[in-house]
Amino acid sequence: MKMTRMEDEEKTAQYTHIHKLFRKALEISFDTVIMLFLFFILYLTVYSIYLNFKLTYNVSDPKLLIANILVTIILIETYRILIIYLRQHRVSITHILEVGIVALVQKLIVASDFKELDALKLFAVGGLLFILGHLYIRIGGE
Repeated sequence: MKMTRMEDEEKTAQYTHIHKLFRKALEISFDTVIMLFLFFILYLTVYSIYLNFKLTYNVSDPKLLIANILVTIILIETYRILIIYLRQHRVSITHILEVGIVALVQKLIVASDFKELDALKLFAVGGLLFILGHLYIRIGGE
């Protein structure tokens, strides 16, 4: 039994229609998860800003205040990445590189007691920072 071209097109149309519905349902559910992350990151950012003000008046260790400010910057950048994703459904690699660079600098400041870091770890962090900076300059310039 041979199918006519019209029947074949109807089957194809129904098949792609199911895929479109499935893809749309996945996009909606993923966007919902992203929005939950946004609310959680917003809460963490507000709490981090509160801690920054609290630490400002009781500065016993300025290293802790700087590290907390950098965590706040990381949270704000992550929030911005998720907002861009919700708008455009794509993420710019430059924003992710910015977060990576700030996270590495924050790690170095927190672990600025370099007795905790052996030479290999310090060299690895420095190399990674150099690579991320190089990628940021190359990709960000385009």
